[in-house]
Amino acid sequence: MKIEIDDEIAQKLQLTEKEALELLAIALYKDRGIHGALAGKIVGISEFEFHGLLAKKGFCVNYDVSDFLEDIENNDL
Repeated sequence: MKIEIDDEIAQKLQLTEKEALELLAIALYKDRGIHGALAGKIVGISEFEFHGLLAKKGFCVNYDVSDFLEDIENNDL
């Protein structure tokens, strides 16, 4: 799938491509319940980094030890 935003609209919104992808991933994570790993993949970062992005944006993240250990096993850190 490819989503295009007209340059004029993007300029008015003052969004970079990366910021638009971050907003999309956060919305899908929050509203559609996609997994953090998939949301991170949309942005091009790991699940751990995506959780950091959520925290930076003020979202509470439920990330426990078992999630951390799973990320280590999958080399997602």
